[in-house]
Amino acid sequence: MAFRLKFSARALRETGKAQEWFELQISGLGEEFIAAMELQLRRLEQAPLLYAEVIPGVRRALLPRFPYGLFYAVRDDLVHILAVLHDARHPSRWPKNR
Repeated sequence: MAFRLKFSARALRETGKAQEWFELQISGLGEEFIAAMELQLRRLEQAPLLYAEVIPGVRRALLPRFPYGLFYAVRDDLVHILAVLHDARHPSRWPKNR
C-alpha cells in the first residue's frame, strides 16, 4: 500500500527557501537538494513508520547528503509533511502534531 503525501504551507515555504539557499551557494545544488528530498518522500510513501517519533505523533526522516529533516505525521493512508528543517534548528522550532 502506498501512502499519499500532503504538504503544509510551512513545509512548502521551507523547502523553497532551502532550495534557493543551496542554489545560491553552488549552481545546481538546489536541484540536488530537491532530488534528495524526492528520494526520501518516495521512501515515506512506501514505509512511513520506518522513522522514529521525535515528539509525540511526529516523526523525522533525515535527508541523504543534506543536513535537513522532514517532519511528518501519519494519519490513515496520509503522510502529512509538517516541516522541512535544518538539523541545527532548536527543537522548540519543531512542529507540533495538530
